[in-house]
Amino acid sequence: MKKYFSILFFAMCLCATFLSGCGEPKKNAADSVRAIYDLYILGDTQGITSLGMTEEDINTARQTYDDSLKETLRANFSASGQEIEEAVLDELCNARKTALAKMKASAEIISEADGKATVVIHTTYFDESSLDADAFFSAKEDARHKSFASTEEQNKFLMDTYTQNLITAYHEVTPSEKTTDISVDCVIQNNTWVPANMSSFGSDLALAITGQTE
Repeated sequence: MKKYFSILFFAMCLCATFLSGCGEPKKNAADSVRAIYDLYILGDTQGITSLGMTEEDINTARQTYDDSLKETLRANFSASGQEIEEAVLDELCNARKTALAKMKASAEIISEADGKATVVIHTTYFDESSLDADAFFSAKEDARHKSFASTEEQNKFLMDTYTQNLITAYHEVTPSEKTTDISVDCVIQNNTWVPANMSSFGSDLALAITGQTE
């Protein structure tokens, strides 16, 4: 199973450095948490723009996230002794974005006092671990019914088929009917409500939206 949570919380930490404001926060803590969710999970920039993040900074944060995701995927294939073509890598990343964009969420403030707040975000999710395992199992079954001239040829077929299975599966993702909850402690930073621990929020969110508990 590929690990994405480190990428997400790194990108969120970068996002936090770009947020700025003047005077009192224009948005409440729930709006801020939802805006960050919308940016990285749904690809929606409207909320984060209203928090004071410029278009240039948004593009930088998103590009950093995309580049980190690609490097992680490329490393996963390299660890298996395979190289992935750039076009296929782009297709795989875009397919995953398509799956994430199907998620839905809401956020509510549970408590707020003295410049601190606790927000709970309710999000749908999909079981990425099972999706990944099924894509590989199906590829193994296809390979089992074919003949190959060499182990190298077999491995290439296996990885190519697995990748295409995974791309198809991402496009066909159906979000869960139920939601999972994430509790987020928030503070005011640069006159904007942000998660007190972006790393923790990014990790928790990445696990939650992919159906993992830890």
